[in-house]
Amino acid sequence: MRVNFLITFRRGVHLPSSRLAGPAISNKCSALTDEELKIIDDLPLFRQIPIKPSSHVTKARRAYLDRKLPRVRKLFRSEQEPAFLSYHLPGSLPNPYWDAHARAKKDPVTGEIEYSGNARLSVTKLLTKRWCELRDTYDIYSQIPIFEHGQVSVGRREHQRLEDETHATLENAETLRAELGDEIPDDPFHTLAENWYQTTIRLLALFQTGQAREVLCHGYLSSKDCQILQGDVTDEGDVLVSGIIDHLVLKKKISRGLKPTPLMLNLTDGYSSYDMKAVLQGLSASIQEAGKNLEIVVSDVKTRPMKTIPQQQSVVYASKIQVMYYRFFLENLSLDSSRTYQKLLINAQRRGFDLDAPINPAKLLFFIETNPVITQDLRRLRDGTPIGFAPYDTYNEAHDAPKQEYNWEIIKNAQLQQQYAEFFCNWTTPVTLRYFATRLAQMYTTLGPLLSKNLMIEYYSGNTNFHNISFEYDSDELEQHGTQSALFWFGKRNIEPIKPTVRSILTYCKHCDYESVCLWKKQGTEMCKGLGGELKRLHQEANVVKTD
Repeated sequence: MRVNFLITFRRGVHLPSSRLAGPAISNKCSALTDEELKIIDDLPLFRQIPIKPSSHVTKARRAYLDRKLPRVRKLFRSEQEPAFLSYHLPGSLPNPYWDAHARAKKDPVTGEIEYSGNARLSVTKLLTKRWCELRDTYDIYSQIPIFEHGQVSVGRREHQRLEDETHATLENAETLRAELGDEIPDDPFHTLAENWYQTTIRLLALFQTGQAREVLCHGYLSSKDCQILQGDVTDEGDVLVSGIIDHLVLKKKISRGLKPTPLMLNLTDGYSSYDMKAVLQGLSASIQEAGKNLEIVVSDVKTRPMKTIPQQQSVVYASKIQVMYYRFFLENLSLDSSRTYQKLLINAQRRGFDLDAPINPAKLLFFIETNPVITQDLRRLRDGTPIGFAPYDTYNEAHDAPKQEYNWEIIKNAQLQQQYAEFFCNWTTPVTLRYFATRLAQMYTTLGPLLSKNLMIEYYSGNTNFHNISFEYDSDELEQHGTQSALFWFGKRNIEPIKPTVRSILTYCKHCDYESVCLWKKQGTEMCKGLGGELKRLHQEANVVKTD
């Protein structure tokens, strides 16, 4: 009741003639100066927003909470108030990344570091203050995937719709997938090869059609210096950070919107012979000329249940920082193809993959049917001919081995055996992850000259792009954010929860799984109530003084 009275009192300050639920307040008392009004506005109690009733908890969500909360309570139980969760990192596990996320342990025999968790981060994981860093901390230590509510599923479908519209799968590829079925592997190793190839041809599509969606990028975060890595990866403590860019748009610099503008490519000969080497050579020449008039804008797509943008500034700010990370990673990957090639190899090694393991031939046939631009490269590898990228060619020469049977015989389909008979033979160099890293590294470097400092967030609701936010890339802001995020992830600073104000508590805590057991929320609420009582007392004393 105290809170309701004081909220009404604040409204009376701004609207002296409004009706008040409590005792009447004279106009003389409410006629405060602008400075006094600002002071009251800044008081935590008066940062009020409408309260919505809590949503119904489904059986699935209740089961999820019953599984998660005991785990978090075991690690974060407050010594002072055992019924609540502490807002400090556990003393026995003080490093969120190494202790809870990657779960690194040293083998007592070999001395090698082994991971039972996820030995890499994503860009979204760096956004620890998008909502509440304390909530994120509890989630990280719970080691349970985030509950997927309905809006997440809606967002995924919308992203898939946009991706399918931009990058339709060819009918031949779908037919091949249906014919070969389980013969086309989809294990993590082959999935990475497919993702790298898809990113390669999608970057090619960026120049052909003016846009590309769901494009991979990555960078590294130094756990020693707590900075986003700009140079080479030289330390095991450099942690892989992966990202997927929702939308890249090639557009005219003078255009305000996101109208895709295809690059006029003179690559007819290259495409007619399915030669990636020729494609890259043609692109290099075309991009030098295009840089005068065209730019590549990095954008992120956000889906909303209604046509409104988030009211929480922390959410909008995090979205902007997220796009800045993508832009930084792309620029870093575009600087030097040889260094980018090495970063991609390290990326695969950090995932535990053998760089020299052959790619399954059925998977390669699917790649060819998806886009045949690698066909001439496959012939080069079969015959032991250089593909035109020094780091890769030099490695193959140094590891020269007798021709070996690249086991294409696993493909039993007679029609495919006849169609691709030229590949059913002994190969000098089987196709490996190293090859896909080569061509992807070269495609990344085509982006550098065209990358724009103008970035964008696209908001969608019901298949409609109802609002866009344009903003500029700020390298200093990103560097500062990267450092703060690294300090958190590597246990070098305390958790920084939301500010303990009424506005924050009503905005953020009501959507939190830990609302009923969060000590930070409990103490913040008590502080606000105490402040409210003190303000009420001061107000009453002021009335007495003025009456006397």
